[in-house]
Amino acid sequence: MNDLPTRRLTALAIVGASAAAGALFGSAEAARVVVGERLLLGDFQVVALLVLGALGGAVLSAAGSLPLLVLPPRPLGRARWLGFVWGLFVPIVGSVGVAWFTDPPPFTEPFPLQGNVGAFAALTVAVGLLLGVVYQGARGARAVGGAALSLAVGLSAWVYAAVDPLPAPTGAVPAGAPNVLLVTLDTTRADRVGAYGNESVQTRAFDALAAEGALFTAASAVAPVTGPSHASMLSGRGPWDHGVLLNGVPLPETPLLAELLRDQGWATGAFVSAYVLDGGLGFARGFEVYDDDFGWLPGASALLPARIAAMGRRHADPDEVLERRGADTVDQALAWIGQRPAAGRGGGAWFLWVHLFDAHGPYAPPPPYDTLYYQGDERDPANTSMSVVENVAPYLKKSLLGVTDLKYVLAQYDGEVSYADAQLARLLGAVDTQNTLVAVMGDHGESLGEHGVWFNHGDDVYETSVHVPFALRWPGRVPVTKVTSPVEGTDLTPTILELVGVAAPQEMTGESVVPTFAGAPGRTIAHSMCFDRVANLAARKAGTITAPTYRMAGLRGPMSRFVAREVDGTSTYYELGADPLGVIEASSTVGATPAGAELLSLLRGQAMALFEGDATSRSAIEVSAEERQRLEALGYMDQ
Repeated sequence: MNDLPTRRLTALAIVGASAAAGALFGSAEAARVVVGERLLLGDFQVVALLVLGALGGAVLSAAGSLPLLVLPPRPLGRARWLGFVWGLFVPIVGSVGVAWFTDPPPFTEPFPLQGNVGAFAALTVAVGLLLGVVYQGARGARAVGGAALSLAVGLSAWVYAAVDPLPAPTGAVPAGAPNVLLVTLDTTRADRVGAYGNESVQTRAFDALAAEGALFTAASAVAPVTGPSHASMLSGRGPWDHGVLLNGVPLPETPLLAELLRDQGWATGAFVSAYVLDGGLGFARGFEVYDDDFGWLPGASALLPARIAAMGRRHADPDEVLERRGADTVDQALAWIGQRPAAGRGGGAWFLWVHLFDAHGPYAPPPPYDTLYYQGDERDPANTSMSVVENVAPYLKKSLLGVTDLKYVLAQYDGEVSYADAQLARLLGAVDTQNTLVAVMGDHGESLGEHGVWFNHGDDVYETSVHVPFALRWPGRVPVTKVTSPVEGTDLTPTILELVGVAAPQEMTGESVVPTFAGAPGRTIAHSMCFDRVANLAARKAGTITAPTYRMAGLRGPMSRFVAREVDGTSTYYELGADPLGVIEASSTVGATPAGAELLSLLRGQAMALFEGDATSRSAIEVSAEERQRLEALGYMDQ
């Protein structure tokens, strides 16, 4: 049994059987992706994914079986059975290991002993012992065959467990209801868009859309963070209701726009461009297709070899920003639109959400947008304008290394805005204008030096962080108008639902803007909230807190902004007529008069209500009829 040919045959048997088991695991894992992930997959892509899963699993298990080759030779039958059992052990432990050592979403509870090396080692031993019992217990060809079949059935059950069918619609699309196209523009400041008066940045698609429908001049994001802002836009509820103030936090069980429209018969699809909108957080609810995979082959990133590689990248580069170009996202969205059956041929209305992340840092627009607003040498030592920039976020530092000209960085941001607008143009060109309600809204803005914040967002609710573009178009149903009353992100879903004829759930605290088209008064105040970074860092340093606690609240009137801090109750007021970016504090001037002091006191009360733990009803944050009259009298809002 110790001669060289026998050892080679034994080694081949072990490696070959391990590879076969790994291929079985890998193909099962790929099948879970096909049946469980809501990706847009063609037949060729499904086959490619299954083949890739099998190949990746085979290579991983075969490589993992190499330590077995030092064992004494054994009969070929036992060698194959050992290799097969070991070939399943390797990917099972690998999958558990990736989950075990991957950090949980921010400020969510890890599972018990997550990340503990000793606990993982004990679990690995337990799995090994269990499979060892299977290996030792199966003696003879019939027993081995039965055990192998049982393991295969177990993998099949694992695949079936991934099936997550959507509930059947309970209603039908109302007669005359349109398709709905929602485009969210990440990190896009309103003042960088032509329709808001900026003549130097090209945003022709948005400007044309706004000229053909309703433009909202005082729209505010409810949070300067992508995940919480989208949670609010899609649920019609603010963070003071749903509690989501950080990226990576799962959405609560509250009805989302896609769920409501699909329940009434709309086909639903979503195509996002950043990992923070991972469907697993709840954003995929209600969507038949939810494309949040940015790899060369949709679904491949969910396979074990790719997940191991991704974990390694995260440890090597914790500040890596996972995103994809808007053109790639739009390509997928256009393919989905192309698959929709034509009306009158078994087709129906659809709801499509497309998220464009391009304006988010690091700013690196593709040609020709990289030179559209800047020609020169951004690293010329004669330039010193970047010397004022400080406290840059870690994920931006690499892109700014060696840059000396501040104008270059601002030009790259503008280039990203224009590039995203070009992708919006592609989408608008693919839809039936007359039969499509189009809504385009920014999820938050970006500070470009205002208030000492450079190329970042997320920690304040000043004007540059939350004033966003917002426009609606549906010829014949949405008038050509400019709405100057405040609007917030929670108003998006109630507005779309009213326009298409679907009732909004009672728990939604957002307000439809449709009544303003007929001259009704809109909101008095638009609300925003975020964690106060400065206050939380100071409290952490002092040892009084261990997680983000203190918040900031923002109130937006037609031409003013009020910001309050929970940590000490201080507040600032900005007159946006003379100070459009909200950088010159006007609190002392306004508060010098009795009327102004009364106004600031009223606004402070409204802001503090947002901080109350149980302030979840609209009455807690919306002004009463009496307060509305007082605000009108104080000149805070239009009569």
